[in-house]
Amino acid sequence: MVLMDSDTVNLLIGTYPPEGADPGSGEGIWRVALDRRSGALSGEQRLITTTAPSFLALHPSGHVLYAVNETEEGAVSMFRLDGGSLTHLVTVPTGGASPCHLRASREALWVANYGDGVVTRLELNDDGLPAGAQAVYRNAGSGPNSERQEGPHAHYVHDAGNGSVWVSDLGTDEIRRFTQAGPDGVAADLPPGTGPRHQASLPGGAVVVVGELDSRLHVLSLDGSVLSSVPALVTPVPDGRPSQPSHLDVGVSAATRNLLYAATRGPDVLAVFAVEEEPTENGQTLRHLSDAPIGGAWPRHFAVVPAQDDAADYVIVANQGSSTLNVLRVDGAGSVEQVSLLGLPAPACVLRVG
Repeated sequence: MVLMDSDTVNLLIGTYPPEGADPGSGEGIWRVALDRRSGALSGEQRLITTTAPSFLALHPSGHVLYAVNETEEGAVSMFRLDGGSLTHLVTVPTGGASPCHLRASREALWVANYGDGVVTRLELNDDGLPAGAQAVYRNAGSGPNSERQEGPHAHYVHDAGNGSVWVSDLGTDEIRRFTQAGPDGVAADLPPGTGPRHQASLPGGAVVVVGELDSRLHVLSLDGSVLSSVPALVTPVPDGRPSQPSHLDVGVSAATRNLLYAATRGPDVLAVFAVEEEPTENGQTLRHLSDAPIGGAWPRHFAVVPAQDDAADYVIVANQGSSTLNVLRVDGAGSVEQVSLLGLPAPACVLRVG
């Protein structure tokens, strides 16, 4: 998608069905424009209707968009992205249940199926479309949380470099490693009850994974050992309320590249951390800087876009519970300011495409 002008970027928003409605009730993929000078959102438009597109990914060519169809019989829909329009190309089954995350490369599309823990690899041709056989990898195991860890739940696919990916399994407290040839063992075992969810690469090369169930951030070396672990937020959580960290990512502007952002559902806050190098064997550590209200409810995902002056980031949060996109401005010191919001039905994913 082409930039509207040098100060504007386009975002695609994946959504869930309205609360209480079945998948396929009219939800779809939206386009929104972000002004990098002010943080304002505008021009919202539903580009296409598709079933439960709760996560989106773009082929490296920029011409094919992938969207999960988060249903019991999971599928991925593929669309031609041309300017400001989407054209459906094909929908293929994933071989798993409730796909929730995608990772696209030029050669393959990886899918994490939350419902049954299946990891799917779809081989792609030069045009970004399916080619060859589909590989479906199952897992077994459970964790101590009987409600959430009764079985495997693949939740996130992380590009680990050298042609391999790490897959968070919330149900088994594992980070599973895969290569083009298939499963390649366990990259990391996390403490029982962690419930690993999203991952991000830190500036120094370590990987941080958020625990949805233990509400902590775990910093891992590339050999899978745990270097450090800190709470995902400092804000007290009232008794009886959930505290479920969801997405995390690093800063992208010149002023924020040593920052890490983590959103937590329940308290509905964005926590900001400084990524620091320790002169010890522990390597990289996280130092908490701030917690800030997100301005909406149940933050599921966010995108990070540098402000026009490169002195701060705009963090665009998909707040599923309040049906809002909320924009926060974060500067290099970790100070957070709410700058705008836009109503949009049950947003679940924010993808920058221009």
